[in-house]
Amino acid sequence: MLSIPSFWKKTPNLSDDNLMKGIAVSKGVAIGKAYLLDRSKFCIIKQTLEEHEVEKEIERFRDAIEKTKLQMLDIKKRAEKIADKYAVILDTYTLLLDDDILVNETIENIRTHHTNAEWTLNQTLQNFLNLFDNINDDYLKGKKDDLDLLVHAILRNLIGHSQETLSDIQEPVIIVTHSLSPSDTLTMPRNFIKGLATETGGKTSHVGIFAAALGIPAVTGIKNLTSQINSGDNIVVDGIDGEVISHPSDESTEYYLKKQENYRRYEERLLANIHQRAETLDGQHIHLLANIESSQEVKTLRNFGSEGVGLYRTEYLYMSANNLPGEKELYENFKAVVQEMDEKPIVIRTLDIGMDKQLAGIQTSDEDNPALGLRGIRLSLANPELFSSQLKGILRASFYGNIKVLYPMITSVTEIIQANKLLEEAKSALKKDQIPFDNNIEIGAMIETPAATLCIDHILEHVDFVSIGTNDLVQYTLAVDRINENVAHLYQPFHPSVIRSLKQIFVAANKAGKKVSICGEMGGDPMATMLLLGLGKLDDLSMEPHSIPKVKKIIRLIRLDEARQMADHVLNLNSVEEISRFIAKEMRTRFPDDFDRDLSFQEKVKPT
Repeated sequence: MLSIPSFWKKTPNLSDDNLMKGIAVSKGVAIGKAYLLDRSKFCIIKQTLEEHEVEKEIERFRDAIEKTKLQMLDIKKRAEKIADKYAVILDTYTLLLDDDILVNETIENIRTHHTNAEWTLNQTLQNFLNLFDNINDDYLKGKKDDLDLLVHAILRNLIGHSQETLSDIQEPVIIVTHSLSPSDTLTMPRNFIKGLATETGGKTSHVGIFAAALGIPAVTGIKNLTSQINSGDNIVVDGIDGEVISHPSDESTEYYLKKQENYRRYEERLLANIHQRAETLDGQHIHLLANIESSQEVKTLRNFGSEGVGLYRTEYLYMSANNLPGEKELYENFKAVVQEMDEKPIVIRTLDIGMDKQLAGIQTSDEDNPALGLRGIRLSLANPELFSSQLKGILRASFYGNIKVLYPMITSVTEIIQANKLLEEAKSALKKDQIPFDNNIEIGAMIETPAATLCIDHILEHVDFVSIGTNDLVQYTLAVDRINENVAHLYQPFHPSVIRSLKQIFVAANKAGKKVSICGEMGGDPMATMLLLGLGKLDDLSMEPHSIPKVKKIIRLIRLDEARQMADHVLNLNSVEEISRFIAKEMRTRFPDDFDRDLSFQEKVKPT
């Protein structure tokens, strides 16, 4: 995993507290009384239907689906008042309510097996969740808990089960529960919610996005959480370290109060100079761009000092639609992004999704190993009409601003040649219809496989720039699925083979005079910033918006020759442990304010 700065480690004198580890999904520290919300699952009993009861049962199921749709529509309207990004993810809930597997398969199984709707839907859910287990993309995999919540919303409507509401809370509390539904998050009085802790969910689940959007400290994925905490218990939610502490001692409470205040001040200082350029002390400007997944997000990018969009993930345009979005719909979406960003660059990645995800209008089949299957550029080339619509939408929007095209999951030059041929055909079609576009639109390739790395010199002959997707590059290089708990500890961005691969890409790109961008998680990790700048000429770093201030601060305090010295030394080290120790020591020494604070996030007193 990414190297952990010293201030993120637990102090020995807190070991006597009841400490539970989870996933930090929203930064900050919350201290207060727990409010235990009962969201235990239903006990569903299998019932066998008589022949004459089947169609009536199906009608009851359809009614529950329609009722859930209306509830989701109401929830989304309220969500729009909270955060655009949170409202956007709720579109997928509505899509799932029309999904062939979830709805039609349930209906078919009611008819075939003569079983009650509740039992049959629950069986369908299990089949659907198995699909998520085969998804390679951990971002999409994180939606598994959301699907589970949606099905239980349908079950509540089938059973007529009312549930505890959070709207009556009248004092500051920390919500502790197995899971939170979208309706839960929208009905809770947010001025009284100090923190969130759940047994399910992750950074990409609706709970993680909701908490981050509102700045509520939150930790998810804590096993057996609700069996260890009762309402009224004093607890701490540490959204920095991903920990929940129940019954903290007076000493621990004082420690977390300090950490809470220190982190607040740290964040304020980072944002104070957010609009300054990310320029090294010797004048090298690195463009810091944002990774986004919705056109709604661009409105807030200026708050973090973003200089453009380095990765627009287009998957949600497809996943949140009942029908495949066409050229016109895509064009209008991309145009809105461009106009909001003025002349700042917008890199649009073409559809990067595999056959493991059902898409309206696309015939799909099960794959034993989706990570190595028909995904990314492979899926687009196998569906030229789908790809053509994307390309035309991008080209039309390029008339209004600085748009670039990025091809995902490239493994050979042949794929780029085929994609560029379809791009030229799209250009010809638009010219024929006298539709304006940028004829010189830049083309880029995602470098995220060992094959692309080894053939980088060939690939560079056919593109204007390359963007390194470090998440998949690490995963494929090390043959590690970081979602698999048995091997997740082997996912190491600072592995010598990964760093050598990055160096090879930089050398080839610099020799060819082509631009290099990094858009994976490594690009947004301040601990890796100096190393990345030292490996070669880096033009852009693209990351989640909230990471920009921290990375910018590092860049503005270093010189390129110092970064190159660090990279040269790291390239001569032969283990993850050596590299991690060296980088951590260097970064703590150079940037004590960021990497060598004490464990309560307090700045160390500098000697006079």
